[in-house]
Amino acid sequence: MKRVCLVLITIVCVISLAEAQTQIALKSARETSTYYAFAVGIAKALMEGVSGVQITVETSAGSVENVKLSRTRNDYLFTSPPSLVKAALAGGEQFKEKGYGRIRSLWPIPGLVMHWVVRQDSGVQNLADLTGKKFVPGGAGSAGERITRDVLGAMGILDKVDLVRVDLSEGVQAVRNKRAVGLATSSTPPASMIQEIAATVPIRLLELSDQDYERVKTKYARVVIPAGMYSGIDAPVKTISEPVALYAVENLSEELVYKLTKTFWESRSKWETVHPAMKLITMEDVNFMEAKLHPGALRYYREIGFKVAPALQ
Repeated sequence: MKRVCLVLITIVCVISLAEAQTQIALKSARETSTYYAFAVGIAKALMEGVSGVQITVETSAGSVENVKLSRTRNDYLFTSPPSLVKAALAGGEQFKEKGYGRIRSLWPIPGLVMHWVVRQDSGVQNLADLTGKKFVPGGAGSAGERITRDVLGAMGILDKVDLVRVDLSEGVQAVRNKRAVGLATSSTPPASMIQEIAATVPIRLLELSDQDYERVKTKYARVVIPAGMYSGIDAPVKTISEPVALYAVENLSEELVYKLTKTFWESRSKWETVHPAMKLITMEDVNFMEAKLHPGALRYYREIGFKVAPALQ
């Protein structure tokens, strides 16, 4: 009888421990992406600061996939540009199936910096020169592809460029093998894929001129890729950036999200070591996240006296 009781107690203890452990998925980006590294660093800091939480970082084909999964998954965190979340909430663009009202904002992460890279021997000097050329606009379904299409469309040359729609890893090989003059990727510099190409092929980074930037400035911020960031790039390059943030679905408890948000902002010394760009995160970017804040996150921001935009409350 004692042995039976002991077995039952052990089973109950195991079940209780399992119930106490909250399993959360964090959907990020491709494993080779800087954003995957961001996610791993953030997950580590959160698990160290919040007991009873296990966060598993998952790879993704792009931000569109991340947003779409928010309709059906629970205990789910994901990264995305706010513009995509805004489109999903409105049921527009790729999100006509609707059902995205479960999305809640948490906090910002470093933005997407556009890189338009071409082979030096392609003869392409600027974005307008892509007319009539084969070019990979970004990984299929990625934010980079969407931004590239936005820019080319604003310039009036979208239908004049032969866009090659493939996974970005295939795009690297396409550039190396001269099946495309170049590719685009949205990542925080230094982008590993650009470094990979530059290691074997002389490259040129294309600027977005001030005149062309005027056509898209309401959607994207002006940023500069510093000189020397990539092999052979000896001058700063003007480009654009789009904000990125971490989101959750509403089923996560207020108390848990409060602890996660508090831990995130109070763990800067840990996650800033993941990548230099992590130091660029500012709390002011919270108000650009489009979706309403999760009640747990809102509780934290109110507690520290941060002025949250009315649309996010």
